[in-house]
Amino acid sequence: MLEKDYWLYSNLHLMFDIFNDQARRTDLLSAVEDAAYKPGTPEVDKLVAQTEFRRDRKRYSTTFEWFVGELLIRRFMAYSSSFGVTVRDVIRNSDGGTSGDYDVLSVLGDLSLLYLECKTGKCHRPSILNSIERSIALHSSACIMFLGAGLSVAQLKQQLSGVKHPRFKHPGVLARIAVKSVPSSEVFQWFDCYFVAAGEKDGEVENKVRTVMRILAAYRSSLIEAIKPNIDEYPVLGYDYAEQQL
Repeated sequence: MLEKDYWLYSNLHLMFDIFNDQARRTDLLSAVEDAAYKPGTPEVDKLVAQTEFRRDRKRYSTTFEWFVGELLIRRFMAYSSSFGVTVRDVIRNSDGGTSGDYDVLSVLGDLSLLYLECKTGKCHRPSILNSIERSIALHSSACIMFLGAGLSVAQLKQQLSGVKHPRFKHPGVLARIAVKSVPSSEVFQWFDCYFVAAGEKDGEVENKVRTVMRILAAYRSSLIEAIKPNIDEYPVLGYDYAEQQL
């Protein structure tokens, strides 16, 4: 949203602080869509006052893509993140077509790949399936779909009704998941695809991303528990092993 070749760190921090706060993010979007709008927060007012600032809805959406990748780095210890990524030699496996660009790809702390898709409008069935196919083609640990127009559970059910997952070939279930006692952390899960409301009235994005990251961590924990050595294997691995009565 700042049309210049190099951003100062102060610009990066300012942009992140705006997008990471619901009120500021809403304030910024209002300033983007209406040139006569007077920002109500000092951070947005400071950003809009810069000569390089551009009131462009598409630029706002692209900057949101940068933000969610930056969020993973700053809050969830991801190693790196890029937005608007085209990956060579990756195709859509259902029909051999090109996979297209990935809105955001992030390398997480365990070196797994996370794919994030940002939708500014309503989310329809073809875009959901295309995103899932991109995730499958890249073997990412999960796909997160941010819905900028908000999340209607009824519409989401309608889009997924009767649909079979491209990989698992059955309809599965749509689940609502939230961290206990944190209602603002709500996300919806269909297989390894997570739907996150990111509209102006949907609360902080960070809480919802935290839910997804905690779920992925729970999966890793369960996997490790399932492959722990049995009693007979400990001596082979070099350990004395003796169970104690409780």
